[in-house]
Amino acid sequence: MTKEILTRCGYRCDLCLAYKENIDKEDKRQLLSDGWFKIFGFRIEAKDIYCEGCISSDCLTARLIDGGCPVRPCVIGHGYENCSQCDRYICKKLEERAVRLEDIQEKFQKKIKRNDYRDIIKPYENVKRLNELREMQGKHSRMFNEKIKPSEDIMKKFIEERNIVELWNKLISFIEHNYRLDKYIKYGGKNYGWELHYKYGKKTIISIHPERKAFTVLFTFGRKELETFNNMKDQVSEATLNLVDSTKQYHDGKWIWLRVIDNAQLNDALVLLNIKKKPNY
Repeated sequence: MTKEILTRCGYRCDLCLAYKENIDKEDKRQLLSDGWFKIFGFRIEAKDIYCEGCISSDCLTARLIDGGCPVRPCVIGHGYENCSQCDRYICKKLEERAVRLEDIQEKFQKKIKRNDYRDIIKPYENVKRLNELREMQGKHSRMFNEKIKPSEDIMKKFIEERNIVELWNKLISFIEHNYRLDKYIKYGGKNYGWELHYKYGKKTIISIHPERKAFTVLFTFGRKELETFNNMKDQVSEATLNLVDSTKQYHDGKWIWLRVIDNAQLNDALVLLNIKKKPNY
């Protein structure tokens, strides 16, 4: 099964017949040239169709079909992965590249052939795809695109909200001034996304997940850590106390996901961090 490659505007490279890997497998560029003209009204000659994908790590020299796209630089400039994460969704720039099946059906006044939909429309049917992402991920979406590895600065840009970024900085500063830990930017899988990961040897101490207008910290507490927490309940807020109590218990302990949006939750995160590992300094 082909892995999804989602662009900044919601197109899918993995379905696009112009994408380099699909051309290498089976060259259908003439079909695509004719299909784009038939459905969208523009013509690119088959020999000129070749795209390395607009989430290519080589942003400056990558060969792109739509080199003048207004969406890509806008999304990158804001630190987002795609348009679904933007407060201004849907904006005029995205509307220039918006593809909706219902609009195409209205234009042709007849049912679209299955092959035309699969080859010419579905790869670019971005509005439906972005709407689904917004509904699924909600207000505090994460950085889920495995193909786009963020830096720490991009993580903070993604959070965007100034007061939340200040809380992030306070947490990172506390960790790095009080602990000797190895730090990684790690992809935690399709359900968790990119994270800032701190380890002591082979032991994970804390994972920090940037989100839109928030960030969430993950602690894994075993039996002894949960016993310590029970003796320190008066040091955390009632909300965090309820969170820990209601978190499902597994055979190896609890996965505690604490979302930080204010100083009270940051304080609670520091208490949990102290339980996970005492400071070195």
